[in-house]
Amino acid sequence: MRILHLHDEIWDSGLAHYALFLAQAQQNHGHDVYFWTKRGSFAAKAARAAGLLVRELGGPWAALPGLRRAVKSAGVEIIDAHTGSAHSLAAALAFGRAIAVVRTWADARLPAASFGRRFLARRTALFIGANSPVTAALAAAFPFVRARRVLPGIADFPADLKAPPAEPVVGILGRLDPVKGHDDVLDAAAIVCKRYPKAVFLAAGDGRDERLSKLRWQADVLGLGRNIEFLGRVPDAAQFIDGCSIGLIASRGSEAVSRAALEWMARGRPVVATRVGGLPDLVAHGETGLLIPPRNPQLMAKAVSGLIADPAFARKAGQSGRERFLLHFALDAFAATTQEAYEDALGHFPR
Repeated sequence: MRILHLHDEIWDSGLAHYALFLAQAQQNHGHDVYFWTKRGSFAAKAARAAGLLVRELGGPWAALPGLRRAVKSAGVEIIDAHTGSAHSLAAALAFGRAIAVVRTWADARLPAASFGRRFLARRTALFIGANSPVTAALAAAFPFVRARRVLPGIADFPADLKAPPAEPVVGILGRLDPVKGHDDVLDAAAIVCKRYPKAVFLAAGDGRDERLSKLRWQADVLGLGRNIEFLGRVPDAAQFIDGCSIGLIASRGSEAVSRAALEWMARGRPVVATRVGGLPDLVAHGETGLLIPPRNPQLMAKAVSGLIADPAFARKAGQSGRERFLLHFALDAFAATTQEAYEDALGHFPR
């Protein structure tokens, strides 16, 4: 199959990783994959590093005739658009040709119908939602277009798992943004550390200086001392995860495609996560970890303490998470599920 991915965000995001891992998986499975993205973007650099066929776009509308010729010359069968502006370009590239336009929605913002989106939807063969809430919203907003859920996948998981540290180490992997819930983590940590004084909470991720200062002040007020460390951006996320015994995702929103959750599972660590975005699709409550409501430090502390108190369950949850990852979220599974969706798209061109 000849597939063109259009992704025009400039920054490093979950949406970008969804598109990049998917394109990489498809190329690994023998498809002809083209990746067109904004000039100088994170995705352009990452796609080249992954060995994809990359074309960097400046002003694509001025170059539309040449781009249409390139699409025709490559014999593209599927155009997968990963943003709203890319969706418009995909429709223009495919106009008048037997090319299926797919709009993949891996954004945290739920889709809603508008005149422009309805117009594009009628020229779209299939919507793909990256989690259950997004897929349901797509089906509700555009009932005349087929919508399928394709959960994310990631690469680079270890063949052998490393044993967790003997003392409880709780890791938080994500930027220091209020939506990630670090304030709630600190409140929960204060509760946990009263019961388990040797417990350590490690926060890996960068952020603005004023945000870090506020979190350090909160930690001091709570008396966390050496029980909390802010590590900044770590060079090796896998090494960081291996040094932890529990993964914690405290997001108050977002998490359309939680790469962090998949990384914790891939390395055999139990996960405590909030019920936001796509996290309930990834973490099996009571099997691979525990799901809690957002903005609830008391329940967060209870879930973390439960895993510390029952190391046998924590080990089993980590092993189950690893098995769930390999079955559903490794690149082979990601490629296979998307392939089924694309075949569906090819059989249902819009009229």
